[in-house]
Amino acid sequence: MIQKFKALPLNKQIILLIATLGIYILFISLYSTFTFYRQMTNTVESNQELYFNQLLLSCETGFEEIEHICSSVAYNQLVQNYLLETDPINKFTLYQHVINLLNNTKNLNDSIIDIALFGETKNRANISGDIATYNHLYEMIPPDIDSVYYFGKTEYYIANRKYTCIIAAMPIYNLSAGSRKIGVVFATINPAQLFGRAIFTDNIVSNELLFADETNQLVIGDEEIYRLVLSKEETANVFTVRKDNSTYRVRQGKVSSMGGSIYTYYNRSTYDNSMFISFSGQILLIIVAFIVISLLLLTIYKSISESLLQLNGVMKKIRSGKRSGLNERITLDPGKTFSSEVISTTTAFNEMLDEINRLNTNIFMNYTKLYEMEMIQKKTEIAFLRSQINPHFLYNTFSVICGMAAENQMQGVIDITQSLSQIFRYSICGDDIVTLEQELEVVKSYLLIQTSRFEDRFTVEFDCAKETLSALIPKMIIQPLVENAIVHGLEKSLKKGKLQIGSRINKDENALVIWIYDTGVGMPAEMLESIRRNLKRKADHLITEHQKERELLPETKKESIGLCNVNRRIALYFGESHGLHIDSEENVGTNIQIKIPFSEKRRLE
Repeated sequence: MIQKFKALPLNKQIILLIATLGIYILFISLYSTFTFYRQMTNTVESNQELYFNQLLLSCETGFEEIEHICSSVAYNQLVQNYLLETDPINKFTLYQHVINLLNNTKNLNDSIIDIALFGETKNRANISGDIATYNHLYEMIPPDIDSVYYFGKTEYYIANRKYTCIIAAMPIYNLSAGSRKIGVVFATINPAQLFGRAIFTDNIVSNELLFADETNQLVIGDEEIYRLVLSKEETANVFTVRKDNSTYRVRQGKVSSMGGSIYTYYNRSTYDNSMFISFSGQILLIIVAFIVISLLLLTIYKSISESLLQLNGVMKKIRSGKRSGLNERITLDPGKTFSSEVISTTTAFNEMLDEINRLNTNIFMNYTKLYEMEMIQKKTEIAFLRSQINPHFLYNTFSVICGMAAENQMQGVIDITQSLSQIFRYSICGDDIVTLEQELEVVKSYLLIQTSRFEDRFTVEFDCAKETLSALIPKMIIQPLVENAIVHGLEKSLKKGKLQIGSRINKDENALVIWIYDTGVGMPAEMLESIRRNLKRKADHLITEHQKERELLPETKKESIGLCNVNRRIALYFGESHGLHIDSEENVGTNIQIKIPFSEKRRLE
């Protein structure tokens, strides 16, 4: 047996609400914090990887350019002539041209700070720095090297300024004498300038660089961090090291062109601390907001509970049959009541008790009699309104039949006569409430008559959802609206028009929506406003007014009689809040919408 839910007192409900809200806020905060931290961490890792790849690509590209530069210098005919020249005068002339060539070549790459030539004939040249630096390097070049050879970390001076450099050396062979070595070209490289070409900006966390030569000597970067990196002896591309209670995230890779190594790292501890401070501030704000909301809820609860207790006490007396309860009133302290709804509710309750005392006797004496009179009046009015619909289009229908008979179109006469018979039989027989599907069948019969009359003046389109066909509606509320669309819209139009009839279910409001849309002449704004006013009028005297106005009213009111008729029937069936809604634009068209409560015909299983 299922146990029924037990209603809790309001104070327990408020406490339960606050506890649930607190748990929910805590869970959301922790989940959001964890998710955001994970996303930010992934972003930092991705940025480090991107920064590392940019540096590695810049380094590889730079060294490839340097190798091309060295090759272009080594096999330049002017350089070859200079290194082979023994005549002092010619040598001096060639030297000037070689220096110009080296200066121009140096400008091809910003990381090159000096280019030097060493010849077997002792012919030498360089553009900056101390050429003596290359003396011992010349002797250290392996004899079997035929491409660029890189010396590791080297201290190089230019104008008393020390540079930490890497020097590239390439042997020069005589182009005319086969493989005879005639000298060496040296390119002194500033690695800091080489890596400066990697364009990358990281706004989340700062990445630092370590660059070591082939012998694992540090060329660029922090010596202490580099010692920690070497001590790890990690083979993985990404790893961590610790220094002074801080954790550093390191990514490593090799420079294939010169055999060196690149490392990038960032301080993970600093990043975690900044994230913690940020999250702590957010959580603190959430806690403060939760406390404020809780106090506000408790204050509102106290105000509401006091008034509810008084209200409950008075209602218990009235329910027990004590007439003294009708004479009691609820009193509130304005200084302790924070809810305008509580004040308005208690005021309305007190006024209700006053009104009950004044009208109680009259209501019970007259209730039954008024109810019976109202039902009789509604039935009479509905019957009259239905009777006004059926003969409205008879004249034109008989004219069509006569015209077809005159032209000996017997099948058309038969079809129209059967459709007219179906319309009359439908309007006078059966229940007042029918399904939408039944109503649409009669509308189709009516449209058969009208399309026979107007031939191809307009087309008809049905757009009714299948689930609406079993909906229950008052009989003969769509046909007058279709007739209005044809007579006052499509018939007056000089262009070919379209008539659309559709229906949908508004599930949010549990309502059936039916529309009749035509692309006829529409109506001016003044006429539309006049018709809307007529629809809003409370039609207490609609029956007698119809008979008087039919001949005396202007075109606007004559057109609105059929609409008012349907609108009034809907109001009588479903209440004054239901009726027609009309939108129209001159020379564009008119849309009439019916919106009534959705109810469905029950089907036998």
